[in-house]
Amino acid sequence: MTGPAQRATLPTVPRQRVRAGGAGAPEAPGRRKVRFATVGAVLAGVAVLLLGYLRMARATPTNSDASANALQAWDMLHGDVLLHGWTLSDVSFYTTELIQYALIEVFYGLDQDVVHVASATTYLLLIVFAALVAKGDATGRAAWARVAVVVATLLVPQPHGGWAIVLYAPDHTGTAVPLLLAWLLVDRRSATPLRRWWPVGVLVVLALAQVADPLAMFVGAVPLALVSAARLVRARTWRGADAHLLVAAVGSMALAHGLLALIWRAGGFSVHSPVARFSPTDQLGDHVVTAVTATAHNYGAYLPTLDGPVALAAGIVNLALLLLAVAAFAATVARFFRSGDGDRVAEVLAAAILVNLAAFIVSTQAGDMGSARQIVTVLPFGAVLAGRLWGERLLAAGPVAKRLMAAACVVLVVAFGTQAAAAEPEPPEAHAVAEYLVAHDLRYGLGSYWGSNNITVASGGKVRVAPVIGPDIRSFRWESDADWYDAAAHDARFLVVDLKHARYGTVEAALAQFGPPVERHDFGRWALLVYDHNLLVGLPAQCGGLAAATHTHCPPLAPKVPGAGLLEK
Repeated sequence: MTGPAQRATLPTVPRQRVRAGGAGAPEAPGRRKVRFATVGAVLAGVAVLLLGYLRMARATPTNSDASANALQAWDMLHGDVLLHGWTLSDVSFYTTELIQYALIEVFYGLDQDVVHVASATTYLLLIVFAALVAKGDATGRAAWARVAVVVATLLVPQPHGGWAIVLYAPDHTGTAVPLLLAWLLVDRRSATPLRRWWPVGVLVVLALAQVADPLAMFVGAVPLALVSAARLVRARTWRGADAHLLVAAVGSMALAHGLLALIWRAGGFSVHSPVARFSPTDQLGDHVVTAVTATAHNYGAYLPTLDGPVALAAGIVNLALLLLAVAAFAATVARFFRSGDGDRVAEVLAAAILVNLAAFIVSTQAGDMGSARQIVTVLPFGAVLAGRLWGERLLAAGPVAKRLMAAACVVLVVAFGTQAAAAEPEPPEAHAVAEYLVAHDLRYGLGSYWGSNNITVASGGKVRVAPVIGPDIRSFRWESDADWYDAAAHDARFLVVDLKHARYGTVEAALAQFGPPVERHDFGRWALLVYDHNLLVGLPAQCGGLAAATHTHCPPLAPKVPGAGLLEK
């Protein structure tokens, strides 16, 4: 047996040699090659996904909502950062998609494809951030299993109708990206470089999300506040991470309102109040059915609209993934009420899903399948829940279950490739009118809303078409700039009439209001009336629910608290 004196004379062995393969050891060449190969495979997969989603996005024609966002980003890129004179819709997208559009326009210019590139990029970012939040602190095979659940759940959207929600104009899908970033900060607060400032980061990210979309208050700030308060009550303390998060959640609402007020007082853009109201109680049953079918639609699992064996097989796999998310939601809620050591991020995600679905059911927003966009955040949040709760457990599945999962992955990959290959690009609405106007040097005019901003973007800004609404022709204070209706600054010599939607004006109304045109040209759904006088002179205005003599007589829109009025009686 070696004595103390003898042990003291033994040579010291460097730690990195004793712990072969440990943290202090140099990385083996074989392991380094595997790591580079993994990174390369992930980047290649990301590139394939981006190209596939871009093809799907291009299969849905752009309209004036998305084109208005492109025009707003164009103005921001050219110095009008606060969008002076602009009246937006009830969702500004100012701190999310508009910045994204502006960055894309640096390379693309003012082009209709900006909308498609942004949509594909947004959905890809949604997958990436959802995968990161699902991964959590897991490593190795467990981390890959969690990520795989998320990617599988989001990989194949519902064809056509699903593309119009997750791969179309900005409409709540992109709102989930900053919220997932906030949950990532919550989950990895101890690993961030600025550990003491992570609650401030959560507050700022949530506030910016609410400036862009009032829905972020209901599916972001409110769930975080509810979960944090409940955890504090359960722990019988008002200190710690949950206290910081409660302050961040409440503070984000105040900061968002303050930012909107500052922008408005500085002469920047205005936004309309959301139009949702509480629904009559006798409609709640139908709304529950709509919520279920809309959720299945968002998950790519609404089987009645799927055609072909590949699409149907992918729909069945997506349905199984939806049920996996439902089980994860139920397990999270049960654990929340059963014990006090639950997964904080999972609890916030479950609360967000519950609030989103409940608000949808009790409101007038529950309509047809198009209203599925109102609960689209349930898709990534549910995918993250499923990944965090079931990822590791799927690794322990038996051989039969693993073969089924492998077959399901093959089905999803084939379905993704089939959808992307079959997607055919569609031209934007009223593109033929835009081409005619450019060719005949008609540069300024009015147009029914759904063709107006679209023509402007489709022409690359060579033509300006200010949107109007009917039944008599009025300027439209919705996704428009007040300067467009200034008769002293502009000479509008044509009117584009939407023959499909009379509420945006009719040819008969135009003849009664402006007289007979000197020329008329028809392009299917669209009629082009060319005049020899300025149509802006004496043009009445529609200011939201109010009418005015001209656009300059519209009363100003005061800034709204994010989420205020979203569910009014």
